[in-house]
Amino acid sequence: MSFKIFTLQLFGGLKSIETIEKKRTALLDDYIECNKIEKSEELKRYLELEKEVNSDEFRKKKTDIEKLRFKGSKEHKQLLELKKLEKKKTLKKYLAVAESADLKRFDEIDSSEKSAEFFALDKYVNDGNYARDKKSENKEEAENKYNRFKQLQSDTDIKFYLKFKKSALYKNYIQVLGSADLKKLYELRKITSSGEFKTRRAYLEDKKRWEKTEESAREKEFLDMKNQAHFINYFKNKSNKEFDFFKEWQIVFADDFKNKSLDNEKWSTKGFVAEKILGDNYGISGDNHFFTDGHNISINGKMSIQVKKEKTQGKLWQMPAGFIPAEMDYSSGLISSWNSFWMEDGILEAKIKFNPAQQVVSSFYLSGEKDLPRVNLLEMGAKNRLGVLNVNGTGKADVHGLDISNLKKDKWYIFTIVKDGQNYTWKINDKEVLTINSPALKEKLHVNASSIVVKDVPGQSLPVGFDIQWVRCYQKNSVIGAN
Repeated sequence: MSFKIFTLQLFGGLKSIETIEKKRTALLDDYIECNKIEKSEELKRYLELEKEVNSDEFRKKKTDIEKLRFKGSKEHKQLLELKKLEKKKTLKKYLAVAESADLKRFDEIDSSEKSAEFFALDKYVNDGNYARDKKSENKEEAENKYNRFKQLQSDTDIKFYLKFKKSALYKNYIQVLGSADLKKLYELRKITSSGEFKTRRAYLEDKKRWEKTEESAREKEFLDMKNQAHFINYFKNKSNKEFDFFKEWQIVFADDFKNKSLDNEKWSTKGFVAEKILGDNYGISGDNHFFTDGHNISINGKMSIQVKKEKTQGKLWQMPAGFIPAEMDYSSGLISSWNSFWMEDGILEAKIKFNPAQQVVSSFYLSGEKDLPRVNLLEMGAKNRLGVLNVNGTGKADVHGLDISNLKKDKWYIFTIVKDGQNYTWKINDKEVLTINSPALKEKLHVNASSIVVKDVPGQSLPVGFDIQWVRCYQKNSVIGAN
């Protein structure tokens, strides 16, 4: 019994497999989604908009547009100046005359023959010519002119004309006509009545003028994108240090046993050494079973090696006779990756049900071109342990490792080995539990799982199953690239 495993379980050091797998799935989903977004045109557009919207130029333009007001603007000042001029007395009087019927009548009289005749006669009468002619032979003509003058002097139009011309309003009109104020008044009237002025005023008085700009549309597009769930998650997760695993490591061998039968391209049901020596599985002295060629392997969402009590024929290695035909009371099975995958440095992990039977040794392990030494990811049965298995000088098993008998029975665990040259690190449910340096196992290794019968199994315990739900092997991307 291991105190280390005991304390880990007692104080919650071993997370539940449900928690681990849920986190792994979510993390992988987030990583895949981040990668998808990272390469998308949508992110490219987002970053373009972000750069524009956060630029000093954009912010200044937005501020400048939003702070615009009609009040205080050039246009507002022009309107105020116009109103001020329109209230000026001299200009008000001028406008009253300029737009009146009296001025129109005055101008018509002023340009008429009647007014020309009147002013000519007025000059004749009042400058001494009349008085001179009255005493001359032209006396009659002079009287006629005088009488005509008097007649015109009483004429309604002439009387109106003379009175209007002497009026204060007309004098003001003449004084204002051609003045700078009048010129400015007409200039401002023209400006403020123009379509351009009205458009500008409407723009300055529009409280939603920013929202109507193309820049605002792009800003809204950016903010809408920023608030989308997948972008929120992307920016939340893109710097997640836990993504480093997916960036650094790649699955190079895996099986989740979802097919209806064992994948023969990945797994052989014959051991490497047995295949090379005999082309078939064989037993050794002391065995109570023979490995069948896959008949004891069942696949149903998991891979299960079934130990059954049944007469089984095979070949047994026995010195000095060599291989001899024999019969065993039990059948069992094995799977091996020697035909498809050999592991150098990397990570091997498997989800395995911890359900030891005293009479059966079930092992998941790495081995090289020889059966021993081997690296046990897990061994369970009479002894429950992980570590490096070899034989000592007396031919007995010698294990350097960690007892895991404290693990809860009939529960699934994720067992992991990290291989770095001759250094091996074991984890259970992602918690590091053991590290060993083994120079004898620096070579390439392949994956194996098997169950052997060491004692008679009670009938009620049969068949004995060794259940594995999935297997995964990872290798660093740098190593894959180098290969």
